[in-house]
Amino acid sequence: MIKNYLTLIIALISLSTFSQDRVNATVPAIDAVANGKLTEATGWIKNDDGKWVSRKNKIPANKIEEFKSLIDYEADGLGENRENFIYIEHRNIKIADSSYTILIKKFKDGYYKYESISQGWVPQNSLIYYVFKTSELDKLKNLEADKTHAIKIKTIYSNFILYLDPKSSLNTVAKDLYKKISDNYNMYDLGVYLKVYKGNVRFIIQNFEEYLPQDLEKAYYETPIANFEKLFKLK
Repeated sequence: MIKNYLTLIIALISLSTFSQDRVNATVPAIDAVANGKLTEATGWIKNDDGKWVSRKNKIPANKIEEFKSLIDYEADGLGENRENFIYIEHRNIKIADSSYTILIKKFKDGYYKYESISQGWVPQNSLIYYVFKTSELDKLKNLEADKTHAIKIKTIYSNFILYLDPKSSLNTVAKDLYKKISDNYNMYDLGVYLKVYKGNVRFIIQNFEEYLPQDLEKAYYETPIANFEKLFKLK
């Protein structure tokens, strides 16, 4: 009888010990208020006919005069190499006990139901995010004017989230990031290519390309300095 009683006590103690070890994971916390946000800029491209073409919030697809009607049509309507944005913003983010910055670029996207014949276009929205040390933003300050700068922001984590659910939120990004924290595979550094020119900023914000830098000669976004500084401070 005593032996059975002792066995029960030991079992209860063991169960209590294991229960105390169950701790829910902490998802990264993204601030509700953005530190900087850009919602509008004019995209320009010099097409193969040598003509400049522009569109709001996208670098237009490179189409010669004969096919210019396709610039706003389905996949071509997403821009040259799908370069467009709905907004670009950055916020504070806390991962464990450390604080960082997260940049989120939300853009128009889509796919064909019948890819082989380019039929059945389905418009979507997607995003890419980059997490980095806040001090990296200092690289954007006090840059020489009238000169193209290719700035590499070293990221800690980054990822695409394709075809967002309409109910997607910052929590969607935080949960995706949580899954990536232990996986450094396929990381993208952030590239900010910019040139301050005659009161405007010409720029492209995308994955940093070590061997294919953007020269901002034939394609770029352009916006007044004051508008660009709603996203990044330059001084």
